[in-house]
Amino acid sequence: MEDKKLPPRLAAIAEWVPEGAKLADVGTDHALLPLYLLKKEKIVSAVATDINALPLQSAG
Repeated sequence: MEDKKLPPRLAAIAEWVPEGAKLADVGTDHALLPLYLLKKEKIVSAVATDINALPLQSAG
């Protein structure tokens, strides 16, 4: 994943995620939040789900 800046809403959420957390992102769309947090090594793992397959296929 290239180093993308998070939209303001997701950046605010990222601030609330504790260091070393395991993240579940339900309705993730393009998985921006879990990929960002994994790249920054703020979380140890993530599960990202979405009802639509197309956004998930383009994630990361």
